[in-house]
Amino acid sequence: MIFINKLIQTLNTKADVLVKIVGPKLRTKTGVASISTAVALALLFTAIKKYIRPPKELRHLATIDYISFLSYAFRDELFETYSNEKVIPLFKKGANGVYVRPTVIGWHVELANPLIVKHVLLKPETIFPKAIMDVGASGTLIHRFLGGPSMIANPAFQRSMPVKTFGNLTLKMFKTMEGYDTNTIDVLDLFERLTLDAIGLAGFDFDFNALGDKNNKWVHYYDSIKIGMANPFFMIFPSFDTKWVHWFKKRQEVHDNMTKFKENLDNIITEKRALVNKNLSNGQESEKDLLTLMIESEMSLGGETMSDEELRSNLYLFMLAGHDTSSNTLAFTLYELAKNPEIQKRAREEVLHVLGDSPEDIIPTLEQTKQLSYVNMIMKETMRRHPPAYNTTARVATEDINMDGIYIPKGTKMCLDIYNLHHNPDVWMEPYTFNPDRFAPGGEADNQEGIAWAPFSNGARQCIGMNFSLVEQRVVLSMLLKKYTWTLPADSPHKDVLQNRGIAWGLVITKDKLNIIFEKRN
Repeated sequence: MIFINKLIQTLNTKADVLVKIVGPKLRTKTGVASISTAVALALLFTAIKKYIRPPKELRHLATIDYISFLSYAFRDELFETYSNEKVIPLFKKGANGVYVRPTVIGWHVELANPLIVKHVLLKPETIFPKAIMDVGASGTLIHRFLGGPSMIANPAFQRSMPVKTFGNLTLKMFKTMEGYDTNTIDVLDLFERLTLDAIGLAGFDFDFNALGDKNNKWVHYYDSIKIGMANPFFMIFPSFDTKWVHWFKKRQEVHDNMTKFKENLDNIITEKRALVNKNLSNGQESEKDLLTLMIESEMSLGGETMSDEELRSNLYLFMLAGHDTSSNTLAFTLYELAKNPEIQKRAREEVLHVLGDSPEDIIPTLEQTKQLSYVNMIMKETMRRHPPAYNTTARVATEDINMDGIYIPKGTKMCLDIYNLHHNPDVWMEPYTFNPDRFAPGGEADNQEGIAWAPFSNGARQCIGMNFSLVEQRVVLSMLLKKYTWTLPADSPHKDVLQNRGIAWGLVITKDKLNIIFEKRN
């Protein structure tokens, strides 16, 4: 008992002090069991101490208590279940789209009120800066991937619209689909492979070849890094991810993968910079990779150019912003169109009107994708119903907020609650009904006050991968609608509700395969 008490005390100061105390005990199996039990008890103690009640200055707001939140997270409930049972009832009782809940770094105010969301998102960065999070301590995996120089506004992010690249990859995806021995395909896996290839080619002219061989080393490296960054244990105990990482063989392997991935990207940057300096970069402006465009953009402005570290940091951020956003939305769009055949039929009619109904595959032009107004409405409704992320990064209020009957004091950490903003019954009519016509000109979306739709956030905080993702989705969806019809298997676990989880960390996690049955039209 004395040992556990000492362990708890040290946990509240520094994790590496904890390590010095328990390290010698790791030589035996009993020691391993002891530290596991002690860490579990320490976590429980700190949770009760730090999270049992919100700060006094926030107790006037509607609250989801720590025990309730933790119980939903530990049971791994559907996010929709959590929302319906814990969040939406608060709104119906007068919370006005604002409530308090616990997180791994303390209590946060969650914003699902369009007027307050607009106030926060459109204010300068200095008024609502990002909250400082210790989980990204120097040397941790997440810091190695995302801890580089801050994102630099660069015109290249708006210029990169590689429609032909998206189209050619979609043709490659069709060949991959035809290579299966069944027409029932897990679209989550398929689109993760497609969008990773798109990020590599459009981002820095590198072919991951995930569509050709999803088990190759570069796909493995990236997947292990992405999964590893979301590991809660190493987020809570960063010392185990740095100084003591050698205790964890699999974690060390992920760090080794990160080193190899970084070295490969550094070599690509060096080669690309040399080509641009020699004026050897070629291709249409719209089809150039993002790395080339960033280097050219900096050179055209004169003066200092971006360092290799800055370029690499921007590419890491672009990969993270553009991969899951596109792959999940494409998969969820096909799911909704499978459940709503009349909407799928109407979308296909629009595509055939724009691209024609000849049997050969056609890559649409950028101008043709802009004519797909109903397909665009479907994409927006999919991202309302199934946003690519549940929450945004936390921000800190440097001034009081007092509007729409809600008071939020200075110093409060706040997040945009994207999911519940999109499902707030005070904002959207029948929010759980899939209805693309909400986004028709003059429709429900146009008549909203404030910001009621924010899958990519908004304003200066808008996701840098937004335009890239939207163009990619239009190209892929139009080519799929022209070539295939699809339905949901009768025994699908998603038949009634999409089985999305991820309550604890705000990340969209679909554990069950999302199988779709495809049939060729011609």
